[in-house]
This record gives sequence, structure tokens and C-alpha cells, in this order.
Amino acid sequence: MASIKERFDKWKARKWHQKAGDIFFWVLLIMLVIPGPRKMIATNLNKVMLHLRKPSISNDAGTYQLSANEYNWNINNEKGIPVAPEDLQGEVIFLNFWGTYCPPCIAEMPEIQGIYNDYKDMVKFILVSAESPGKVQNFLDSRGYELPSYYGGNGMPEALSVRSIPTTFIISRDGKIVSKKVGAADWDSKATRRVFDTLLEEG
Repeated sequence: MASIKERFDKWKARKWHQKAGDIFFWVLLIMLVIPGPRKMIATNLNKVMLHLRKPSISNDAGTYQLSANEYNWNINNEKGIPVAPEDLQGEVIFLNFWGTYCPPCIAEMPEIQGIYNDYKDMVKFILVSAESPGKVQNFLDSRGYELPSYYGGNGMPEALSVRSIPTTFIISRDGKIVSKKVGAADWDSKATRRVFDTLLEEG
């Protein structure tokens, strides 16, 4: 078996771009093992990937329509006030499940803020987290986000139940689930605006 010195001498003999690739690989590997840098790398990779993912109205749009009693979502706003079903019915809704510990969620947050800035007076944005309100608000404040936060969601109907985050639904005024997206997406896009504009015109 070759000694460490022999291996190092063999490595030194490699071409410069091969050595640079080796160094990059090992630095990346070490950073992925350490929690802080690992989260940063995952978040930035998701930011790149989400620009490839454009939301759209599903091909099977309208195959499921929420009934009146399926708007009882058991969620509270940031003040701890329960959201009544009648506050949701008849609205175009952007429903997003997320967490501060989730790199894909963090990666798409600037996109959600961007589309929220343009449609907050027309579309009801519901961002639901299972974490404590204090932790979520600290996260939003530290990054300058001004997004409506909701908590709970244990009583969501089956059609809106999620197994992973982020998961996002877009719901029409008449309760049709027209889009479901699992994973991060480029929400601040022409595609999202087309979906919103179409649903708002229908109302």
C-alpha cells in the first residue's frame, strides 16, 4: 500500500485543474458536514433550482372543489386569533406550508415576498408554520420579510394535507384547488401572475 508521502507526490503531479477540482470537492464535503454551511449551501442550491420550476394551473384543475366545511382549517393568525371559514370562502388563496428550518422554504421566501407585494390586496396569502409564533416572527424580521403568518393547521382537510414542506396550493374563489406545488418554486414570475390574473378575472 502506498505511503501518504507517495500519494501526496502523485497528487502533486496532477494537472492544476485536477488539483483545483480535488480541493473544491473536499472543501464542499467538509462544509456539508458542518450544520451552518450545510444549510447555507442547500439554500443557495435551491435558489438556483427554483428558477427552473414555474407554477401553473394544473392539467387536472378543478377536479377537486372544497366544500363549505372544508374551510375550517384550525389556523390562527400572528395575534393568536382563529381564522373563520367565512374569511376564506370566496377568496383567491395562496396557501403555503413552510418552516424556518427548511432550506427550500427559505430559498423561495424572497419569491413569495415579491409576488405578495403585488397581489396582497387581491389574493389572500396564508403561510402556515408548525413552529412557535415567536421563532417565526424573529426569522421574518431578521430578513426583512413582511408576510402574513399563520399557525396550526392540524385540522386541514385531506385534500390540503401535506407530507413535506414547502407545499403550496392555489385555490380559486369557488374552492377549486387549481395548483399544488411540492417543493420550492419561482413564485415571483409571469407564470404566477397569469394564474392569479385568470382566477381574479373569473371572480
